[in-house]
Amino acid sequence: MCDVKKMTTFGDQEVLDLVAYAFQWELSEKNIDRYQRLAAHSWNYGSYDAQGKLASQVMATLFNVNLHGTAYPMAGIGFVASYPEYRGQGRIDQIMQEIIKDCYEQNIVLSYLAPFSFPFYRRYGYEYTFERSVYDIQSSDWPDSPKTAGSIKRLAWEQAQPIIHQIYHQQLKNQRGALIRDAWWEDIKFTLRKTFTFAVYYNASGTPEGYLIYSIEKGTFTIDEWGYLTGEAFHGLNRLIVSHRDSVAKIHYQVGVDSRHLQTFAKKPMPAILSRPDMMTRIIDLELFLQTYPFTKKEGKIALQIENDVYAPWNNGVYELSFAQQKPVVKRVEKTDLPCLTASIQRVGQLLFGVQEIDTCQFFGEVKADDAVVAFFQNNLPKGKPVLEDYF
Repeated sequence: MCDVKKMTTFGDQEVLDLVAYAFQWELSEKNIDRYQRLAAHSWNYGSYDAQGKLASQVMATLFNVNLHGTAYPMAGIGFVASYPEYRGQGRIDQIMQEIIKDCYEQNIVLSYLAPFSFPFYRRYGYEYTFERSVYDIQSSDWPDSPKTAGSIKRLAWEQAQPIIHQIYHQQLKNQRGALIRDAWWEDIKFTLRKTFTFAVYYNASGTPEGYLIYSIEKGTFTIDEWGYLTGEAFHGLNRLIVSHRDSVAKIHYQVGVDSRHLQTFAKKPMPAILSRPDMMTRIIDLELFLQTYPFTKKEGKIALQIENDVYAPWNNGVYELSFAQQKPVVKRVEKTDLPCLTASIQRVGQLLFGVQEIDTCQFFGEVKADDAVVAFFQNNLPKGKPVLEDYF
């Protein structure tokens, strides 16, 4: 017997014991504080056995994300855990069904997660969306930068936080699916995971234009986050990194897939940069998503037909899309005479997030699309691949 409940006592020892077992967490004061703060901003689900013992759990943390200037509510799935003796009983499946249904009823439009298995989460309608560029470089191979006119200050978190918050949200890359960060999340991310150093770049006029969040441990300089609004700030902060070349053996940096500035401007290109798959997304409510989606030209009439969305059946069917007063108009219909795209919810998500091009999906048989629909998607979608710097 599976009994799925929303948990309200997420700080109970039973919950913490499952977290510690599943994720090899030391239940230190800091880790408990981190979990409880995150859970306070989340929907927390547990599956209980016939004796009332907690067998599985999932956390859905409530965020907002910025997709090309439009804010969408998003549920971030994390802490998916089961004791081994309860695995294979469909408990996570039942919890995921409940989460997706609750999100729909509460107008949560999107959901993100970091998969332990891509095939496992694809069955729930999630699809690979975000990538990361991974730099793991010998310090002697890290490229230098020219001198700049500004200065750098290392600050305590309380001083750095408002500056980092502002610069993060001003960066264009963080407006392509990234989190709209609240202070509670920034505190969890930057003060409860590990000890970081916070450096801020100021231009010659004293205006902050960039920041670097990093740590140094066992001969490795690890960049946790690097934000900049100008090329000068980029170069100034890079000189701070370079200044450590003689004291560390390696420089490690993982960043939401970028345009490889470091490689482009390096006098000696770095020998090895990897790209790895990162997080997945799911459209919970396609109709609501389309109604505020940031189409660019805002012209044309097409139809979308969604098939086989098993865990969100309300998405299945035909949608006619047009525009009035520069706003999308979405109409559910039984059938349509408009040029039509037929696809799964995963492929539509990849197209609207800018992960895939429609002609590529059509070439490989992942979608069916009339020529007018191909032209519509090529001309009406904002450019730029999605970027996500956060993990939950």
